[in-house]
Amino acid sequence: MQKNSTHWLVTRLTTLPLAALFIYFITQGAYLTTRVRMEFIGWLQKPFVTGAVLVFILCAFWHAQLGMEEVIIDYVPSAKAQKLSLLVNKLVFLILGAACLYATYAISYGKF
Repeated sequence: MQKNSTHWLVTRLTTLPLAALFIYFITQGAYLTTRVRMEFIGWLQKPFVTGAVLVFILCAFWHAQLGMEEVIIDYVPSAKAQKLSLLVNKLVFLILGAACLYATYAISYGKF
């Protein structure tokens, strides 16, 4: 498979869990918005919810990184600037995603 078709396929595949989990979190939102912080933490500490949040974070940041990559490729004219922008793009999303994963892990296992 060529690079462009792989990029397209991965972008579409990351959308599937995002859509399903978004619907799940929206349905849980009505319940969660009326609760206090410790009830939210208790909800997040459930194994299924923790797994769902971790998958959502992974897919969301990967999908966002891929989308920004497309924008950079389309709108940054210089090859040098494009290469640097793509590198910064990957680093920023990697750092932000890792921070979110760590925060979820810390809350889920009581290390907050």
